[in-house]
Amino acid sequence: MKVPRQRVACLVLSGVVAWLTCLSATQGDTTSGDVAPGESLSTESLSTFLGERGIAREQRTALEAPGPWDEAKQKMAIRVLARLGAPAGLALRWRAEAAEVAAADVAVDDRLVRIAGRATFVAPLVLPPDQADLAARASFDLVRIVDAAGDPVDVLAVRSPAAWPRWQVIDEPAVVIGLPLAKAAGPRPAGGAAAELPAAEAAWPDVPAVALLAATSVAWEPDTPLGRLGMDYGLFDTVTDGGKLQAGDTEAFYAVLAAAGRAPAGAIEAAAGPRTDLVPLINPAAKWFASNRGSPVTVSGVARKITRIAIDEPARREQVGADHYWEVFVFVETPPLIVDGREQDTYPVVCCVRSLPPGMPTGDRISERVTISGFALKRYGYPLADVTIISSQGDETDRGRRMETPLVIGRRLDWQPATPPAREGGFLFWIFGGIAAAVLAALALRNWAVTRRARRDQASSRAQLPEHFALPPQSHPSEDSRE
Repeated sequence: MKVPRQRVACLVLSGVVAWLTCLSATQGDTTSGDVAPGESLSTESLSTFLGERGIAREQRTALEAPGPWDEAKQKMAIRVLARLGAPAGLALRWRAEAAEVAAADVAVDDRLVRIAGRATFVAPLVLPPDQADLAARASFDLVRIVDAAGDPVDVLAVRSPAAWPRWQVIDEPAVVIGLPLAKAAGPRPAGGAAAELPAAEAAWPDVPAVALLAATSVAWEPDTPLGRLGMDYGLFDTVTDGGKLQAGDTEAFYAVLAAAGRAPAGAIEAAAGPRTDLVPLINPAAKWFASNRGSPVTVSGVARKITRIAIDEPARREQVGADHYWEVFVFVETPPLIVDGREQDTYPVVCCVRSLPPGMPTGDRISERVTISGFALKRYGYPLADVTIISSQGDETDRGRRMETPLVIGRRLDWQPATPPAREGGFLFWIFGGIAAAVLAALALRNWAVTRRARRDQASSRAQLPEHFALPPQSHPSEDSRE
């Protein structure tokens, strides 16, 4: 049996809105990048950064020495990969400055280059114990990318998308922004000989690469609505479901927010279609996010809370193309659900959008019907610490209860106001508005006077009429028909 809405209001609004308040208060801390909020972006150049870390070109000359891949080259490559990572503020700027080149045109220097093509093979470069200690990890990824001209380039990467199978021929769209190490092929991964591999696996490609790069990651931009906007799906590998926004979610969160801003008007709405069934997204047992993360969805319901979230880091502002976004909590009507032993027919969804319509109310005491199309990032979870949810039975036993809800990132929201929003026309608007009001008042007064005079005349006429009328006798229908 469906729960009365009064009970749902007690159950959801008294507890969840308090949870949303706590959640919003912590989000500013958990979505920040590697640069502290308010910290100015460093002007350090890439060449200075590489020199200070001992991985500038003059310090990695061993990688350009002719001959086969040896231990000296391997140790220098490990050193480069271990020290290539930089704070987000610097890394984002350097990546934006990378020169787009073909694989055959790569020049070894202290600058980043960008190569787009197809990833055709990925294998782990497993490190021996002494090198694993040096790298503080057991392996790196070696990725073969073929550019538009058909030239192969090898990429030693700290990470590549987990969805790409290892030791198998693949064909996936890929983009790498990396540091050129040599105009030659890199190492062959251990176990690369065909005889050493299971029958279902393939050997490392025999065709030598024309260049070797080092990179912190290889980006995967599949042919999906979000991928076509330049989203790296490899960033989803570190997103964690069931918790609040964490350090591993940061890169994916801002990348999706930036991608949503690049979408043409109406594109996300067209991809998402009509209202999405919310139940699979909120049911952990369905494991919807495992195979649908980044998919477009449409949320329609009542916005109860809208908060402006400032983007403090200069690099993030440049990445997103804005200095803020809006956090919207939408209560969506659902079929009757059993949540922690209780039945309810609404559920909150957290949405982050780039902009709001003019005149849209904000704050935590609103009730506005909205529709938001966006990309689903994660199942957003947060404990209701020290919050009491009072049900229709009046119990107060839910302290510490945990809530989970989808987190959706979009470009804008569609607002369906109960009354048209107030127009903002400045001083002239109020002048003309006052004149119009005065004219309407004068017309109303004139209409009242005319109506009053007509009623008075009508009353005078009625006074002159006899008290009773004698109506003429009606003809019989049969007589009329005969005539």
